[in-house]
Amino acid sequence: MAGTEFGHALGRSRALSGLPAAPLEARYGELASAQQALGLRHLGELLVPAGGRFRVLDGIFAVEGPGRRRHVGAEALQGLRAARGDAEDGARALLDRLAGIQERDPAALRRILLYQLVRLLHDHPRGDLPDTAAGFGVDPDEAAALVHAAAASPRLDPAQRAAAEGLEDAWLAGRVRAAARSAAVLPRGAAGGDPLLAGRLAALAERVRAADALLDEARAHEDRQDRERAAAAYGRAARLAWDCPRAVRGLVRTHRPAEGDPGPLEARPIPGGVALSRPPGADPDGIWRVVRLTRREPVATPLPEVPGPLGAGPLTDGRAPLGREVRYVALPGDGGTPLISAPLLVAPEVTELRLTDGRARIEAAWLRPPGATGVRVTLTDPEGRTTDLGAPSAAGPAGSAGPAGAGAAGSGREGVRAGGLEPGGYVVRVRCRYAGVGGEVVSGGVEAAVTVHPWPEPVVGLRAAARGAGGLELRWTGGAGGDVRFVQWPGPAPAEGAELPASVLPAALAWVDSAGIAQPPPGTLATVSAVAVLGERALAGPGVAVEAPEAVCGLTVRRTSAGRAKVSFDWPDGAGRVTVAVTPESGGEPVEHPVVRAVFLREGLELPVGPGAVRVTAYAAPRSAHAVAAAPQGAGQVALPADVAIAYRLLPGPRRMLRRGPAVLRVSLLSPGGDPGSGLPDFVLVSGAGGGGPRPHRPSDGAELCRVTGAELAVSGTVEREILPHPPGGGPYAVRGFLLGGRAASVRLDEPSLTSLVVR
Repeated sequence: MAGTEFGHALGRSRALSGLPAAPLEARYGELASAQQALGLRHLGELLVPAGGRFRVLDGIFAVEGPGRRRHVGAEALQGLRAARGDAEDGARALLDRLAGIQERDPAALRRILLYQLVRLLHDHPRGDLPDTAAGFGVDPDEAAALVHAAAASPRLDPAQRAAAEGLEDAWLAGRVRAAARSAAVLPRGAAGGDPLLAGRLAALAERVRAADALLDEARAHEDRQDRERAAAAYGRAARLAWDCPRAVRGLVRTHRPAEGDPGPLEARPIPGGVALSRPPGADPDGIWRVVRLTRREPVATPLPEVPGPLGAGPLTDGRAPLGREVRYVALPGDGGTPLISAPLLVAPEVTELRLTDGRARIEAAWLRPPGATGVRVTLTDPEGRTTDLGAPSAAGPAGSAGPAGAGAAGSGREGVRAGGLEPGGYVVRVRCRYAGVGGEVVSGGVEAAVTVHPWPEPVVGLRAAARGAGGLELRWTGGAGGDVRFVQWPGPAPAEGAELPASVLPAALAWVDSAGIAQPPPGTLATVSAVAVLGERALAGPGVAVEAPEAVCGLTVRRTSAGRAKVSFDWPDGAGRVTVAVTPESGGEPVEHPVVRAVFLREGLELPVGPGAVRVTAYAAPRSAHAVAAAPQGAGQVALPADVAIAYRLLPGPRRMLRRGPAVLRVSLLSPGGDPGSGLPDFVLVSGAGGGGPRPHRPSDGAELCRVTGAELAVSGTVEREILPHPPGGGPYAVRGFLLGGRAASVRLDEPSLTSLVVR
């Protein structure tokens, strides 16, 4: 009866007389995903307000009231997009895409909507009722007709729906074999009420027959050993159906380079896949479709395409099967010569291989490519012997175990360490392991050469001691095979045994000689480190803290009485304490006397020095209790000879009858410190000026009455001389003795009571 078939005689010239069994829209899967992300059951819910109605009999119309409807075309879709707010970016993007579909093909959007409505009705348990269609937003006037048509439309299971929705993508991409597989999944008679689908399937069948005919022709040429014609037929078949494994494999099998060919497709493994580059002779403006062949795969296995342009830069196949042998074919879009790569084992090598040598060892570090199950590292020594270094680790550095040990070279990197090596040239080879079909496969490997250089022995002990002659003496152990250099690090000292380039060492300390004799400048407080150096390599060694106290200036020492001496000096700026050391010249340990500034300035300093010769040294007290202090030199040191005294007495003259004779001067040499030695001063007795003048305080205050030379005293020890009254017949007068010349400053004069020094 007229009007019972859906759209049987109404609508536009392209209105369907039946319902579509496939959307036949490119990238329909993306469209459906965007729709589902917005929570839409079908696209009609995007085209009308919530609760609104639409008609699909002869086009898509939004029903706005009784007898009023609005056609949803490209212009209406743009209006709907403009009405959406910025927060509805997903809906606006989907409306943009629908507008593009509508502009390209006015019937495409209606076809997609009908396909979705039929799917919903087929999936609904009450899909045979008009109310169900009305519940999806279909106008009640069309709901019964839509349900009736959907009931007559073939029902698709999930696999058939996937084939129907992907058919157009395969066709447009030239994947003829994939499209044919999708068509074979569709139920028989699916295109009976869908003319557009029927036309697509017919064109597809024609393409398949043409490709099969070319394959038969190529096979016949190949059987006759006519490889050139076989390759040409295989090439034409591949252009018709580039995803045909038989065509592409046959092309690879029969193709032979000819004069003028651009050359093979360049393929090389890289971390994360395979990099493909066109040869220099290839057409720079050519359009290429690149497919991958994998060895030992079934002949019927679909060929994967490598997406992306084969342009000036490399094209990366990020899905290349690791551990498998592959070949790539670039099929030209203009019918030119295909580009075929050589067989390639997909086994990317390690990257950033770095080798460093150390003391009797080699360290190698690298980045392992993704997918590698491990690496294999070998070391070839100068004699040509190869050693397996074992498995690397990324857990942290490890020491060597026997001749070779494994360890990590740093965070994010792997590495190995080989120890106990003699100097010479070595070669390290790193190969990646991958899981292959028939077992483990190993990459070709990356190798690098490294030289183990000779190193000195490390300095293992260092000590310092003060020298009696001033300064310090450094003594060390170790350092054989190189020079020992004494340095002061500007910052924290490296750990003992640390390997360093000699170029980073501080300059050698100028005040330490090669024998370890150190003369640090006054005021020095430093940590002296010993470094073993051989050529460009050095080993950090131990350190010792040393100090050179500030010397004291203006030091004078004068004996005051038997066994004691008065010490004076200029107090050094900034010093809180001064140490005065008294060292016997005959040998023995020095006796140190700490002096505090306030006491020194208030009371002075008198020390016991004994009768013997001593050396008195004064220096600022060390600032560090942990440093070895150097003995100061130069200023701040005085030699004090042994205690030598010259005593004199004025004795009354012997009584002669009724009067006394002339007074007698007795001069004696006293040496409690031992042999007085040479250079004794002369003793001079001086009278007061004018005879009866005041007592003299210095030799120039009066007239010389008597002189006893130092030589006389040294010979006899005691000398007596008569002292006549002066002036003769005059009254009593005062006298006093003095030491002149020689060692007068270091010889003590033992004077009697001044009241006894009167000549009568």
